[in-house]
Amino acid sequence: MAPDDTNDRNGDGLDDYLENLGIDLDGDAETPMPTEPDLEAPPPVPAITPAEGSLVDRTESFLVNLLLNFDPSYAVEVREVSETEVAADIFGGDAGKIIGRGGRTLAALEYVANAVLNRHDDENVRVTIDVGGYKRRRDDRLRSLAHDTATKVREHGESIELDPMNAGERRVVHMALADDPTVTTESSGQGRDRRVVVKPS
Repeated sequence: MAPDDTNDRNGDGLDDYLENLGIDLDGDAETPMPTEPDLEAPPPVPAITPAEGSLVDRTESFLVNLLLNFDPSYAVEVREVSETEVAADIFGGDAGKIIGRGGRTLAALEYVANAVLNRHDDENVRVTIDVGGYKRRRDDRLRSLAHDTATKVREHGESIELDPMNAGERRVVHMALADDPTVTTESSGQGRDRRVVVKPS
C-alpha cells in the first residue's frame, strides 16, 4: 500500500511518544515544546542524541535509536544539504505510522528532531525528514497549486486565500512564489486556521 493511502493511520507508540513530549498532533506543529517533560507520563524511550560528531551523525543517531524502539524494520539515511541543514529519509516499516493523519505525525517528529539537535549547536540547524517520498510528492502538489493560484490572481487581479496549512506547507508555497514579481504572499489566521494569501503585486 502506498504511503499516501496509509497516512490517516495512527502511529501508535510513536504518536504516544510525541504526545508525551507535549506535541499536539491535532494542532499545529508550531506549538512550542514545553521546557520540562510531563513527569506523570514519561516518554517510553529517551530522546537522546550525542553532543559531539557531525550534524549528519547526530541526526542519524537520534532517529535510528528512536525508531528502533518502535519498529526495527525502519531504516534511516541522512545526507548533508549545507553546513547547517541535513535531510533524512526513512524507509521500510509502515510508512503510514510515521506520516500520520494529514502528515501530522511526520511534522511532529521533524519538530522534535529539530528541537533535540539544536540543543547542542551554537548556530541554528535545520533537519528535514521525509518518508517514502511522501513529502516530495506533497511539495510538488503545493508548488503546482501555488503557480496555478498565481495565474488566477494575475488574470483576475484579486487576492486568493488558500486552505489552511501547517508551517512546512506554507513555507513551500511562499518559496514557490518568492521570485514571481507579479504576486506577493503572506500568512493569515491563527493556529490550525493559518493559511497563505496570494495577492497581486
